[in-house]
Amino acid sequence: MTSAFALVLLVAAAAPLSFPERVEGTRAAEKARYAFVIGATRPFDEVYPRSVFEKKVKRELAEERVLSSQFGMQVTAELLSAEYERIEKETRAPDQWEAIKTALGGSRRKTEEVVCRPVLVDRVLRARFAFDQKIHEVEHQKAREARQVFLAGKTPKGSSTIWLSRKAEPGGTDELLAKARSEASGPKILAPDEPGKKSDAPVPVDPEMAKALEKELKKKGDVTTILEERNRFSVFRLVSSDAGEWLVEAVQVPKRDFDRWLDAAVRTAKPPG
Repeated sequence: MTSAFALVLLVAAAAPLSFPERVEGTRAAEKARYAFVIGATRPFDEVYPRSVFEKKVKRELAEERVLSSQFGMQVTAELLSAEYERIEKETRAPDQWEAIKTALGGSRRKTEEVVCRPVLVDRVLRARFAFDQKIHEVEHQKAREARQVFLAGKTPKGSSTIWLSRKAEPGGTDELLAKARSEASGPKILAPDEPGKKSDAPVPVDPEMAKALEKELKKKGDVTTILEERNRFSVFRLVSSDAGEWLVEAVQVPKRDFDRWLDAAVRTAKPPG
């Protein structure tokens, strides 16, 4: 009898949150964050009516269905626990994190479900999307075609001549921080005003890409393999180089937009069961 009762308790503890529970939990977490917003004078419920959280939770559930249907991944208790621990260690706003946990009744399980689950799903979805060959097949084919034109000794349509730095240039702390911020979400490679004209500050490339360039660009006319980043495919042909920079002809093909892909995937994702 005792064992059967314990089993019932375990099953109840593991039961998923209902939709209303998720909405209320999400609302409570956001209300806790709102208390830290500087200059916020309007009442929370005026800024965020319940409908906002209903829509948010519906979207989060849909995104999880996409993760399952497109990539065959299920969010497990182990993954949620690891995500909770990650946030505990890495959060840059510990006061807000503690306030959110308090707003959710100090329940780790509720915090994992309401906060950790959507954060985990979003991060994994973006990572899987970024390097999925099928999703970006058309764009990869364009990069292959451009590479074939380079190999034939011709210049592909849409190419540009750019300077790439082999290593980061030294500078003051403020300068380096400003540079890091500007490059955090934007392209790492920029075209100069005039083809072949050396810019004042050649832009450094990602360290992994730099390794590939060192290996593949040895002499004038060398063409790289297709180099893949999260947001694009790149192909380079060497024009010239010195100890500090490469001058290359480049073709860069942007990958599909994540948000547009996700909107389409959500519309076609099958409901659970």
